[in-house]
Amino acid sequence: MDITDRLDILDLISRYGHCYDEGDLDAMADCFTADATFEIRGGIAGMPAVMEGREAIRQAMGARRASTATAQRRHLITNAIVDADGPHRARTASYLLLGSTVEGSLHLPVTGRYADVVVRDGGRWRFAERVLTMDGAIA
Repeated sequence: MDITDRLDILDLISRYGHCYDEGDLDAMADCFTADATFEIRGGIAGMPAVMEGREAIRQAMGARRASTATAQRRHLITNAIVDADGPHRARTASYLLLGSTVEGSLHLPVTGRYADVVVRDGGRWRFAERVLTMDGAIA
């Protein structure tokens, strides 16, 4: 794995947050492999604990985004590290600070940690496994 791969993986981590926050659910879903899993530990109201497959992830994340449409959410994903696990696979870890603006007032509803397995898929890096461990439940 070279520096270009590391930069592409860091871009993937950031791209996921930007796409979700801006409502580009197709691009957000494209961050995942077709058979990816996304597990959320700690609870988000109305969200399944485990989503399996790109389309299931897109649907569940789309429903969640629609349910919070009155708030502008910002996924601040920080302190990302990348550990190579072969030429086409890596493990990453990063922190989540979720900012939310409701009626002009800024809140920090939750923090958490992502642990990911990313793979080279179709000429680019994508999430094969994503686990978000919340530091507390979120409504």
